[in-house]
Amino acid sequence: MAENIEFAGDFNLKNIVIHNGEQTLSVDIKALVVEFNIYESMFANALTGSLVISDSTNLVGSLPILGSELLTFKLNTPGTPGIDCTDPGKAMHVYAVSDKSQDGATKSIYTLHFASREFLRNIRTRVSQSYSGRIDQMVASILGDENYLDSRKTVNVQKTRNQDKITIPNLHPFQAINMLQKRALSTIDSTTNVGYHFYETPRGFHFRSWESMCVDANGVPRDVKQT
Repeated sequence: MAENIEFAGDFNLKNIVIHNGEQTLSVDIKALVVEFNIYESMFANALTGSLVISDSTNLVGSLPILGSELLTFKLNTPGTPGIDCTDPGKAMHVYAVSDKSQDGATKSIYTLHFASREFLRNIRTRVSQSYSGRIDQMVASILGDENYLDSRKTVNVQKTRNQDKITIPNLHPFQAINMLQKRALSTIDSTTNVGYHFYETPRGFHFRSWESMCVDANGVPRDVKQT
């Protein structure tokens, strides 16, 4: 792990710190991690990931790990911003422990599953509210509302051309936004609208149309590569 790229796969990762639920105890578990996965997709509403731990220190019992811990780290390829989860509003949350097994008399192997803060708030809250106006404004409201997702991250919302009056019938916030994205219409091209996508990346949340991903910086459609 060097500051300059020397080989394919080089990266910077100073530490991986897990904090107990009360945030009174923090432990750097980087030396225990044998596999580190982060999952990002334009078809997934939130960032998720997993850590495979080889533990000879009984971390599960001594911390202890109950499924409500914070996980902070900063991972990047040299010269790129990467993924910075060190700020409180961007820290990952452990939500499950699985695949426990024993490796010898003193070492245990298990997997910690983690996700962004909004992933857990989505599970714990529901939206029961009527909205009126542009679809993108409704989405931004759900993302920022302290009673719903209460996101502290950058929110990139593309303006929609249609307005509506919609009642959200007691849905989880992600369900509500996914319902709204099916109704959203882009301002880019009124004849070829194929819908919006709502997803999270290390740069924040995005609510944008498929068309916006197929144009250049000036809004001109890119040339077709394959038909």
